[in-house]
Amino acid sequence: MFKKLLAMTSSTQMLVAMFVGFAVGIFFGESVGWLSTIGNGVILLMQMTVLPYIVVSLIGGIGKLQKSTAILIFSRAGAIMLLLWLVGLVLTALMPLSFPFIESASFFSTSIIEPAQPINYFKLYIPSNPFESMAEGYVPAMVVFSIALGLALIGMEGDNKKLVLTFMHTITEAFSRITQGLVKVLPIGILAMSASAAGTMGVDEFASMQVYLISYFALCLLLTFAVLPWIVSSLTPITYRQTINISKASLVTAFATGNIFIVIPVIIAECKQIMREHNSLTEDGVTLIEILVPIAFTFPNIGKLTVILFVYFAGWFNGTPVEVGAMPSLSVSGLLSLFGSVYVAIPFMLDLVQLPADLFQLFVMSGFITGKFNSIAAVMNLFALTLLTVCLFQGTLKIRVPQFIKMSIGVFASTVVTIIVCRVGMGLFIHSPDITSEVIANMKVADKVPTKVTRQYPEVGKSPAQAIANVQTIRQRGLLKVGYIPSNVPFSYYNNAGQLVGFDIAMATKLAEDLKVEVEFVPFKKDKLAASLQAGFFDVAMSGLSMDIKQMDRLSYGEPVLELNIAIATQDHRVNSFKTDESILEMENTTIAYVEHDDKIAAAKKKLPHINFVKIDGYKDFFRQKTPKYDAVVISAEAGSAWTLFFPGYGIAILEGKNRYPVAYAVAQSNQSLLNYINNWQKLRRVDGHQQQFYDYWMLGKGATTPVPRWSIIRDVLHWVE
Repeated sequence: MFKKLLAMTSSTQMLVAMFVGFAVGIFFGESVGWLSTIGNGVILLMQMTVLPYIVVSLIGGIGKLQKSTAILIFSRAGAIMLLLWLVGLVLTALMPLSFPFIESASFFSTSIIEPAQPINYFKLYIPSNPFESMAEGYVPAMVVFSIALGLALIGMEGDNKKLVLTFMHTITEAFSRITQGLVKVLPIGILAMSASAAGTMGVDEFASMQVYLISYFALCLLLTFAVLPWIVSSLTPITYRQTINISKASLVTAFATGNIFIVIPVIIAECKQIMREHNSLTEDGVTLIEILVPIAFTFPNIGKLTVILFVYFAGWFNGTPVEVGAMPSLSVSGLLSLFGSVYVAIPFMLDLVQLPADLFQLFVMSGFITGKFNSIAAVMNLFALTLLTVCLFQGTLKIRVPQFIKMSIGVFASTVVTIIVCRVGMGLFIHSPDITSEVIANMKVADKVPTKVTRQYPEVGKSPAQAIANVQTIRQRGLLKVGYIPSNVPFSYYNNAGQLVGFDIAMATKLAEDLKVEVEFVPFKKDKLAASLQAGFFDVAMSGLSMDIKQMDRLSYGEPVLELNIAIATQDHRVNSFKTDESILEMENTTIAYVEHDDKIAAAKKKLPHINFVKIDGYKDFFRQKTPKYDAVVISAEAGSAWTLFFPGYGIAILEGKNRYPVAYAVAQSNQSLLNYINNWQKLRRVDGHQQQFYDYWMLGKGATTPVPRWSIIRDVLHWVE
């Protein structure tokens, strides 16, 4: 059995390893999650020689060209290659339109308020210090450096040049031998990562992976059997049918083996044969074909460019789609990084658009399926590039208007149909995950003290006033009265069971527990807060209160409990329009609601006189509006994220600049005893971790759902483990 495995081709071993890994993961479940460590180690080993290999192979490959050949290749073949790259990059950038719309939302994450690190394009593309570029992994800069050095060698003569080229060739072979040796252990890494992924990946994640696989297959098939053959047939004497016929054997071989290199001789032979059939092949044309195909093989092909689709998918999968403005940079950087290995290019591109690095594991896991399809796109790309270049060289490449119009219509129509079919098909069969509102609506406070909740607002001047209670009085009566604002998610709100819950409700319950008293919650309206405290309706207000300068002379705030981030909540499709000051300045007929922050809104009105600001009683008036009165609402990023769990059609835009404000607890102005106690109590609970524990639960959603073990045969079928 072991000998049979060793006798298999490397591609077959990888496929076997992948399927065995899936079987192991399904059988053992989460208990094999640790295998990802082995998989990551193998991938890092595979990346070891990539950057040096790019340098020596490009320098040696370009440097050995004759000047006339180099001019021919870089002028004519280079122009055609650039056009084909452009076609591939544009179609790849369009394919995310096929991703189904999945309405989703998530708890607040500190990552959304972290400022995006600006891309240093000079360091990315200009190798001012090649050693730094290599050390920092700036692949595009290393490609530029290597091409420049290779071009410089073309114009040199003598033994020194031969020594350099010989050295480059020797080092390239050495790196190839290292890579070939590492490929032998690659199946182990694939088995480990496949087992880990299959054992830990949830059903929703697996369904999402189908989105990538389906759209990727569709993209490769579109390029292979529609776009590239149509381009050849519309610009050259070679028909669409002939293009498909001559490439058939190479396509089948490349798909079966996942190896493009082995079909290079076939591509050369078929291109010569079809050109002879059209009586347009000279001796120079033969030489050009024999030189062009091997050289073109060393450059990124359209099949390789299609892996950029994974980065677009990763953004969709992560809930942070790649913005349109970032696509050109991603395309150019991705193209240059793909001069090397995809195992370096994908992590580089994920980092470029600030997506989690661990998403790379999904790419590796699916790479041996997608590799089959990008191989056929790569083969068709070599055919198209070679035939177009030779026809241009022979003078038979002509832009004929009728054929060109037909090709343009055909490419456009097939692209649109492909996107629509994928979008509709995946929309029907791939559904949104469970509604996250069920999570936040069922969260609970761990009641450790008797609790009473009053829903009726006491009225100043009508409801009987009571004496302001200090700490001693509260202990004597055995009751702490806490003021709260209803529907103030996630600080104080009612869950599905009708219980009053939230971050500040949990904090208040803990305060009552430490005072060894019961707790009663009394609702209040923010504009009546100072009067309600003075009337003794409650002892302390704990409900996500922003510190209001206007009320500081009528009540006392404790030390800040949290610092929140001002943001804008709006419909998902409008989120990006609120992210920059420039786009906000360009808005017309826009109404923004607000609940608090009167001082900041006053300043905003002066700066943005064209925007209508309207004060509303509560955030629910915005999120539950039946007719579109308000386009957006000013809210904290923390509270806004929680509201979007109930209303996933809305999203959060973080404003430019530092826009933070403190929230604190409030007591009657004369109640210094209780204020001192709360300040000291809060310091204690911050240091001992209780406040952080409540923050993690109510703001970040940690522990809000009970983790369910991944289904596995060993536990759910055989019942060998608990």
